[in-house]
Amino acid sequence: MVLVAPVTGEVVPLEQVPDAAFASKAVGDGVAIRPTGKLVVAPVAGTIAKIFNSNHAFALVADNGAEIIVHIGIETVKLGGQGFKRLAEQGARVNAGDPVLELDLDYLASHAQSLVSPVVVSNVDQYAGVANPASGQVQAGQSALFLLKGKK
Repeated sequence: MVLVAPVTGEVVPLEQVPDAAFASKAVGDGVAIRPTGKLVVAPVAGTIAKIFNSNHAFALVADNGAEIIVHIGIETVKLGGQGFKRLAEQGARVNAGDPVLELDLDYLASHAQSLVSPVVVSNVDQYAGVANPASGQVQAGQSALFLLKGKK
């Protein structure tokens, strides 16, 4: 299963995320993106299992059972929803590229600890792993971000 970039920006290796839980892959495996675009979209087709009240992150269960977490920025939960606009609701069925969040990049850039945004598969241990990570610039809903290899 190929995940598309949920936000336009520059790919950052997960190990470089300024958060130990993400950098150590304790939360899951994947990559991160430093956003330059304001629209956050679903990286795959599936169901939005959870959107946090602060709108800084969401969890998506893909059609193949993969649990994907899109977390915008680091310590952004502390902003209490400021800088984020919800465009989809919890429980909604989405296709890859469907809008989920809108970002106020100016606000977030001046208030968030970091804008680096991890995109991880939290149940990666049930799969053969993550491969072909993108590098450089990616476009939301268009660029392949990484490949999740089939179930073990």
